[in-house]
Amino acid sequence: MMKINALAAVIGGLFVILVIVGALALFSRPALHPSNQGTTTTPASSGSTTLGAIIGGAYPSATDKMGTGGVTVTVKNLSVIYVQTESDGDWHVAVTDGTFSVFITEITPSYQSSEGMPPVGSLIDETGIVYCDTFHQSESWHGNTCWEIHPILSWHLSGTVVATTTSTTAGQARNLGVSATFAYAQNPISRGSVQTITIQAHDSDGPIQNATVYVHILYASGSTTHDFACVTTNDGSCSVSWQIGGNSTPGTFTVTATIEGQEFDSSFEVTIV
Repeated sequence: MMKINALAAVIGGLFVILVIVGALALFSRPALHPSNQGTTTTPASSGSTTLGAIIGGAYPSATDKMGTGGVTVTVKNLSVIYVQTESDGDWHVAVTDGTFSVFITEITPSYQSSEGMPPVGSLIDETGIVYCDTFHQSESWHGNTCWEIHPILSWHLSGTVVATTTSTTAGQARNLGVSATFAYAQNPISRGSVQTITIQAHDSDGPIQNATVYVHILYASGSTTHDFACVTTNDGSCSVSWQIGGNSTPGTFTVTATIEGQEFDSSFEVTIV
């Protein structure tokens, strides 16, 4: 009988020890911080999104203003309100999507030579990293939110067509690293309207400045042409405008831009109304 009681005591003691160990393991496990919940499934790049999603906290913030650990997003059709150089060298590009009156995005010095300044009043698509700058989150100029796109990795005019070119030397293809984008005031556009074409030129060193751009327009009829020239500004862009004839044949109008001896092709559509 004494042996049975001793065995029961040993078993009971072991049970108590297991309960204590389990409790210690449960309470010593670190709690999951709310700000970290779900972030392990967030992709490094989320693709196209909206300002509303960013401001709503859909993406975790980068850990610093260089974008470390942040999520790369693209927001399209943003209207540029102003561009301003700050004391730290960043360019503040204030934009709006028509819903939020102002949203701050920034081009850091590392990207300024390659991207240039977006023209004020233009409609652009931006790709960059989401960052929460709590220092400015209650300030009206900052949209009363901490959220920014900082840094902007790239931008281009909304609705642009990107063209690239190559040439041959000694029978071998050589990539010149030159590109041009075409943005249209309207596309399609009704005949009788004023069309504006903005052309932006880049090479491997960034925007091509002070370059003469020759623009040749071939109408859909094939019998009417127009020729213009403009000079690129600091951001590598220039524009030409003209009124399309009210009786012009509707259809595809072909645009050829010649930049430093290289030709780039694009087109837009003209309708009756």
